[in-house]
Amino acid sequence: MPKPFFFIEPEQKKELLKTIDVLSFFHESTLERIAQESKEFSLEPDVIVFEEGEPGSAMYIVLEGEILIYQDANALTTMLPGTFFGEMSLIESVPRTAGAKTLIASVLLEINETQFQEYFATQPQALMAIMKTLSARSRKISNELALSSDAKPGFKGYSSKRESAFSLDEHYREILVFDPKSYQFIKANSLACMDTGFTPEEIQQITFVDLAPDLDPEKLKGMCDSLIHKIRPIFSFETALKRKDGSTYPAECKIQLVKSVGPSPEVLLWIHDVTERKQMEGTIRQMAYYDSLTGLPNRNLLNDRLAVAVTNAARNNQKVAILFLDLDHFKTINDSLGHESGDQLLQQVSLRIKGILRKQDTIARMGGDEFIVLIPGLTDVTHTIKLADKILASMATVFNVGDNELYIGCSIGISIFPDDGMEIRTLLKNSDLAMYRAKEKGRNTFELYTPSMNLKVMVRLAMEKNMRKALDREEFELYYQPKINLKSRKIAGMEALLRWNSLELGIVTPSQFIPVAEETRLIIQLGHWVLVTACQQAKLWREAGLPEVPISVNLSVIQFTHPNLVSEIIKVLEEMEVPPHQLELEITESILMQDTTLAVSILNKLSEVGIKISLDDFGTGFSSLNYLKNLPLDYLKIDQTFVQDYDLQTNAAITNAIVTLAQSLNMKTIAEGVETDGQKKYLQDLNCDEAQGNLFSEPVPASRMTELLKAGKKF
Repeated sequence: MPKPFFFIEPEQKKELLKTIDVLSFFHESTLERIAQESKEFSLEPDVIVFEEGEPGSAMYIVLEGEILIYQDANALTTMLPGTFFGEMSLIESVPRTAGAKTLIASVLLEINETQFQEYFATQPQALMAIMKTLSARSRKISNELALSSDAKPGFKGYSSKRESAFSLDEHYREILVFDPKSYQFIKANSLACMDTGFTPEEIQQITFVDLAPDLDPEKLKGMCDSLIHKIRPIFSFETALKRKDGSTYPAECKIQLVKSVGPSPEVLLWIHDVTERKQMEGTIRQMAYYDSLTGLPNRNLLNDRLAVAVTNAARNNQKVAILFLDLDHFKTINDSLGHESGDQLLQQVSLRIKGILRKQDTIARMGGDEFIVLIPGLTDVTHTIKLADKILASMATVFNVGDNELYIGCSIGISIFPDDGMEIRTLLKNSDLAMYRAKEKGRNTFELYTPSMNLKVMVRLAMEKNMRKALDREEFELYYQPKINLKSRKIAGMEALLRWNSLELGIVTPSQFIPVAEETRLIIQLGHWVLVTACQQAKLWREAGLPEVPISVNLSVIQFTHPNLVSEIIKVLEEMEVPPHQLELEITESILMQDTTLAVSILNKLSEVGIKISLDDFGTGFSSLNYLKNLPLDYLKIDQTFVQDYDLQTNAAITNAIVTLAQSLNMKTIAEGVETDGQKKYLQDLNCDEAQGNLFSEPVPASRMTELLKAGKKF
């Protein structure tokens, strides 16, 4: 296939795609993505696009020109602008079933395998449109071939004699002749005999009704009468045909009167085996309604079954339960062991839950590690609660994935029809809310929906709405908490902490608004404001002749993985004329767990510039000495839980180990949450480098921090 010869503007291409039937129902945003991601090719006349038998990894849409589809050197059909071809290799993962070449100069749009899976395989409407088009194409090819055969000399009919004037074996497909009164077969060509398993002599001993036992004799009589009286020239229908060995196969049949004179009219029967087409239709239905990984019903089939369950429940005064399941810590397993192990785990989870359910229940995979269980026909919720307990218990036993023994729980949210909603969308939303409430309560549990959960959502939406306005209203402010050198007892640095005093909501704590900012990705805009504001303040302090102490800024996972992070930080430092060593970035272990390789790359770039890196809350997560030795870290921050209960033997051992580890890796340690002289002395005895906490100073606004820097006092 030649390389793209020119570039069509995405907007122009999108408008062109709207005119193509199979794409016409796609959402505007989807068409935009297809227009941007797909490639167009220009081909000269008589260029082979692909040959029969080749592996296929793309389908094509004709934008301009004509494409001939052929098989064994026989022309099958022509694809004109707006049509597509080459899709069978993507649907059934088989080699090309036919070849394709250009008849005139043509322009094709390529849809590769990845795009097909994303845009078509997940869209039932697209798959059904493809299926209908393929069926129509199949009939068109059959008709064209039949007509081309009839056009041969001697193919237009019989002589007045009982024997026909042509040999049926000249035909390329199964053809039989029968009496329209008795339905007795008169003869058949060799292909028909071969496919049905009957000899030519045996064929004459059976009737069309014997060959097609599912066909209604009255319906057949009506069709034959219409042919004899020339009311209709031809009939097409599908039925199952029975072979001599008793096996059956689906067939498309056409019947046509070929002899109307004399005492015994005769009817010609064309048979086309459509087994492959039926299998393809089954494949398309499987793709449209079932999850490819687990084989469970997907969102589309679930919605159908939910609609039926709710309708029946309303009619019979019953209830319907929806259980929303989300696996706990699945992402950690998926990231650490790889997607293949994650897929195997999802398959095992599916089998376990499916084994617990009744025949009339449904488990569907919604995507990722989320599942929905549908329980129809209930009279009360007792069964649902028992089922939730069974599911939790089934998740508690070990999963064997490869060489790994894995333990994973799940959080379950439950909503009930009609108690918690009359509409499917409402019921799903409420079960989702209940699931998140279960996660908040500690995970590995279930929670029934209550109206108060909606109140919580309303509060969250109000917070989000006000947060979007807060930057423009200048409602955010940075506070600074000093970090004290435990030997000199002087300020060695400070941490910038975000505060929000909302005009409508009042004081909103970071624990309330930071999670919302992360969920909505407002944290990117907010994080940039914090960085700029902190660097502006550092510049003001330097111009005022105050000590240039480092300022630490916290980074969230979303900020850290933003592609422009490094360039954005460097740009701010340059604009504010702040030396890189005066900026310290605080990251958490969760950032490292997302993608360790990416984290190492980003941190190395920041470190090369001269920016200091601090690992926050060290020891509270999945700490690994392996990644510590590979990261350019400058500080380890000791979590306040270890400091506040330093007299506990376990906490003392962990704190001592962190300080020793940092020293061996040439890092410094900073202790958080220091509130008493006893805690301070304990850290000094351990040779901890720095500390911060209310013993020295609470977080204070910039004006108060200015006074502390000017005073130069010892703490």
